Amino acid sequence: MKKILALIFVLTVFVPARFASCESIGEKFSTDASALEQDYKNFYLDTGNLLRLGAGLAGGAVLANTSADREVQKYYRDNFRSDTTDNISKLLRLPGEPLIALPILAGVRLAMPLDSPGGLWAQRTLRAFFLGGPLAYVIQHAAGGGRPAEGPKTSRWRGPFHNDNSLSGHAFTGALPFITAARIQDDPYMKALLYGASTLTGLSRINDDKHYLSQVALGWYLAYMSATVVERTGASSGASMGAIPIENNGVLVFYSQRF
Repeated sequence: MKKILALIFVLTVFVPARFASCESIGEKFSTDASALEQDYKNFYLDTGNLLRLGAGLAGGAVLANTSADREVQKYYRDNFRSDTTDNISKLLRLPGEPLIALPILAGVRLAMPLDSPGGLWAQRTLRAFFLGGPLAYVIQHAAGGGRPAEGPKTSRWRGPFHNDNSLSGHAFTGALPFITAARIQDDPYMKALLYGASTLTGLSRINDDKHYLSQVALGWYLAYMSATVVERTGASSGASMGAIPIENNGVLVFYSQRF
């Protein structure tokens, strides 16, 4: 498996980089870092966004700390799970594997310019991952919820250091590419299809008894919020200011903004 992942990394990062656009890797990194800085401000310093985040956490807490999570898990296990769903789940969880998703996204970002659909999609997906990823990690560990396979009532939030599965990292990572694609898509039918696809990795975690509904829902919701904030920021702030000396002791001040 490690050899396969290494091959994927080489094919999707180093090979496309050989044919990257005229924008250098350093310039792309600078552009993306500047945009990510603004993403963080729009996400973590915006009152409205924090209220929406709080509402999502409250909804997850209700599911986790009542019988709802366990009832959904039991209903799915008794009525839907089968050898077929187990086999399908092996494929559906792959977009949620960071060691697969991130190298592919990085390769596309290096190979394509930002003004192309593929380059914009890869850049925004990566920004959303690094925007919401740290918070996903905090929620996983701070709430203290466990996996369905670990025993009864493990979905309950018991506080820090009790467990680290209160949010599904696979659901978060697997949803991002599809949500980002949906948000840059104009066709309403394709948009709906992509949003539907964004839930499949999370569903695979429920199928495999790796996460409860609340944990999958929180992962998806954080992915949606992250992609939304990234879209609001745009491609990059791209702002710059400078001054050029001119005749008669004058100074020409200029400002540029990349949209």
